[in-house]
Amino acid sequence: MAIGNELNITDELFEIFKERARDTLKSIKEPDAEKVHKASRESSMELIKLDVSRTFPHLCIFQKGGPYHNMLHSILGAYACYRPDVGYVQGMSFIAAVFLLNLEPPNAFLCFSNLMNKPCQMAFFRLDQTIMQAYFATFEEYFQDNLPQLFVHFEELEVTPDLYIIDWMYTLYSKSLPLDVACRVWDVFFRDGEEFLFRTALGILQLYRNILLEMDFIHIAQFLTKLPETIASGSLFKSIAAIDIHQKKFGHVLASHLTRIQQQQTGGTVTE
Repeated sequence: MAIGNELNITDELFEIFKERARDTLKSIKEPDAEKVHKASRESSMELIKLDVSRTFPHLCIFQKGGPYHNMLHSILGAYACYRPDVGYVQGMSFIAAVFLLNLEPPNAFLCFSNLMNKPCQMAFFRLDQTIMQAYFATFEEYFQDNLPQLFVHFEELEVTPDLYIIDWMYTLYSKSLPLDVACRVWDVFFRDGEEFLFRTALGILQLYRNILLEMDFIHIAQFLTKLPETIASGSLFKSIAAIDIHQKKFGHVLASHLTRIQQQQTGGTVTE
């Protein structure tokens, strides 16, 4: 996939929207979590102020007074001004932070903005329910093919993909997995595209299959929300390698589910 720069982001553009974000911040008082809404640029800025200090707290560099606090704030603020139709959504801070750990702020903003513009990320961050349902249905098809026993167990307990996939997608696993493991997932994601994100999800389920089969709904939800901190890169990638999604091309399966869902919504006839 590689991120690229389809949006033609420049250093100058970053500076323009960084200044706009700074001007907006001047008019905002201390954030009140009860009054944070997603509808406006100002509320996005409030949410950013709340979230930046919660980002990778164990690193102690993004918190107030830390060396990366202002840089992370500026990238997220600039993006909220650049894309007010998307704004800031919780989880974005982790993605932007990973870029900042590897790039200077202008390049981090370039990569972050272009990544957010990819179909999968845009669908999830804009909460496009139709496209999200198509991704979930695609995931479940591969889930049933690769892990049929666990798939039945989840179905019986009504454990649906939205209970765990959304959080993983919102942070691209950077919050759910150890940072070094998440970075390795990113490397392959940039090479192979969005299908690897869902293959990773199946790899996680494969790795903990036996444990999950013994759990009830509550414990599964809790476990997948907070994965073991001891998860090892080698073990996870061995499980990912065991997942077969090549018999059916991901793009074709996704397009098929999207067409079916759209036809159902419009009352059309679903054709095989």
